Amino acid sequence: MKNNLANTIDDNNDDSYNTAINVIGGLKDCSVIFKAIDSHFSQSDSLKELVNQRNEFNLRTERSRTRVEREVRKVFLQFKSQEHVDLIQGIFTESVPLQDKELVLVWQFALNNRLFRKISSRVFAKTYYSGRASISKDDITAYLKEFLRQNESLEISWSENTINTLSTKYLNLMSKLGFLSPGRVKSFKHIRPSSEAQVLFLYFAKLLSPNASNILTNELLPLSFVPSEDVQDRLKKLSLKGFFNMNFNGVALNIELTHSYKGICDVLYN
Repeated sequence: MKNNLANTIDDNNDDSYNTAINVIGGLKDCSVIFKAIDSHFSQSDSLKELVNQRNEFNLRTERSRTRVEREVRKVFLQFKSQEHVDLIQGIFTESVPLQDKELVLVWQFALNNRLFRKISSRVFAKTYYSGRASISKDDITAYLKEFLRQNESLEISWSENTINTLSTKYLNLMSKLGFLSPGRVKSFKHIRPSSEAQVLFLYFAKLLSPNASNILTNELLPLSFVPSEDVQDRLKKLSLKGFFNMNFNGVALNIELTHSYKGICDVLYN
């Protein structure tokens, strides 16, 4: 592991509502994000070298390169603890399938960016679970306008253009990650996380709320992409395989992780 990882640990890095979605959603594809994470945990090119010297992100201006480097670092290469570092390093150094890694990018973004977490859980997942075939820019702009109206104390001054761009870039990103069709009409793809991904999700949920065991009240739960009526049954089957301990008392569904953040990928994928 590279020595600079200790400098990337920050458990308060998602407090503000920012427009990182615009930068990440504007990337040509998600392979460059995978490459950035891989390079972070290897002895090859640093993110700065990938963006500037090699221009892997295909950016024309120095200003664009600086902004992309900053936002990719803040969104995907910030960690809440050493356990978080160990988890991401395990996921990107083990033979984890691409579909699972795409879910991991969503969970990592949601952990590190409050606005992405809100839109994903309260608009994207909610619309997906409702049974609708597609999601539109209007769904997201309506949510953002209502959010700003209800949170005037935050003093967020986003223009109509910023709100429209956020909505468009968000949908573009989810298309590039394979959750939506790439066309003008953003139709939902069928999202069915593997058993391994469902276990990994519990680790991300714990990172978001380290002191809470009840998964049913975790803010990240909608992003498990397991229907609420199936959560208990799905997790019970996985707990019986020894991946974690589970206790349901009629109200709370408490999860106790039994494998380390460093070792869970080895348990799941090898």
